[in-house]
Amino acid sequence: MGMLYRRKKRDPATGKLEEQGPYWMKYYIEGRPIQESTKVFEKEQAKKILKVKEGEVAAGLYRGPSMDRIRFEDLAALVQQDYQINRRKTVRRITEYQKHLKPYFRKARVSSMTTERIKAYIIKRQEQGAANGTINREIGFLKRMFRLGYQQTPQLVARVPHIPQLKEHNIRSGFFEHEDFLALRGALPDYAQVPATLAYYSGMRMGEVYSLQWKQINWTEGKLFLKAQDTKTNTPRVLYLTGDLYRVLLAWKTRCDKKWPACQWICHRGGIRLQSFKRSWWEACEAVGLGRRVKDERKGRLVWDGKRPHDFRRTAVRNMIRAGVPEKIAMAISGHKTRSVFDRYNIVNERDLEQAARSLTAYFEKQTVTLAVTLAELRGESSGVANRQQVDSSGIFLEPASGIEPPTCGLRIRPGQFLESSVYQMVSPF
Repeated sequence: MGMLYRRKKRDPATGKLEEQGPYWMKYYIEGRPIQESTKVFEKEQAKKILKVKEGEVAAGLYRGPSMDRIRFEDLAALVQQDYQINRRKTVRRITEYQKHLKPYFRKARVSSMTTERIKAYIIKRQEQGAANGTINREIGFLKRMFRLGYQQTPQLVARVPHIPQLKEHNIRSGFFEHEDFLALRGALPDYAQVPATLAYYSGMRMGEVYSLQWKQINWTEGKLFLKAQDTKTNTPRVLYLTGDLYRVLLAWKTRCDKKWPACQWICHRGGIRLQSFKRSWWEACEAVGLGRRVKDERKGRLVWDGKRPHDFRRTAVRNMIRAGVPEKIAMAISGHKTRSVFDRYNIVNERDLEQAARSLTAYFEKQTVTLAVTLAELRGESSGVANRQQVDSSGIFLEPASGIEPPTCGLRIRPGQFLESSVYQMVSPF
């Protein structure tokens, strides 16, 4: 059972202890006493507040007085813990998100992190030149920490504020035509040609490509096995090695066995595991005209403007769809789990649009219009005419259709009139 009391303070004039201030309540949780101010001066109101608090404790909904003292750093630690428990591969991104979040929300009470304050943060980041996609990743971190705080026992968050999502207009849509890939691969050094070929034909993420080892290839069956721990979605996959991809890997394996027999990595440079080939990529793209480094006035440094290794992934998806591979199988090969991302990667370029226009024109050129009667039959003449005439205007038996909607011309056979059925073809003007 709980109790109410008022704190006592000694009167400096009389020297006696007198009750002052609002009523305080004392209740118990698992035998542990909790003292909290009711913030009211009327005893009846204080009793009602105490009963509500005791009801929350009995129902397991107790939130505690410490909820108002929860700060941004406390919830951010929950996200870090969640990533460690689930062994997520993108832990490093948490640090990147907090670089901008911490200066703005440092030591901020969670109760003060309202929707308006989050919108003010979004405006500030936009003024700093951050893209909408970057801001969405950062406020996504806020969403995650609020949800984790709300799921704790006891809850660390009383409510989850609405966090708006921005529209992303800077989604990359680059892809390679086959001749571009061959030109780029020829300009790359030998150690970079292997990961580029793997990414182009398989659609694997570059992180997955760099993690491949020779023991994952079954040369007899021509298969490459991706382990679950090496994929972003934690799903194992199988890739069949055929054609140009098989020849490149076999030639590279033969060379590696002679020069670096102890190296277990497929993608390496001089026997050392390859982590990136960014500089070689830039130089090769500049050599074949697929990109260049330009100066960004806002950032004050050179930035890359051109093809990127991740464009291979989009290209592989598009090529599989063009080749007639069923979408479900294409998603299994590329490792896509959600249909929305897969659809975004199935890119349509100008060549696809041109082909669609040509196909539509060819369709119209092949179309014919078939009527059940000939022009001569409509006029009551003999139908044994060798040459047919094109009907380009309404005849005598074309009557306007009646109704509420705007009238359209249509063929109507008057009662008692029977026409012999014959076929008349009207050539399309296209």
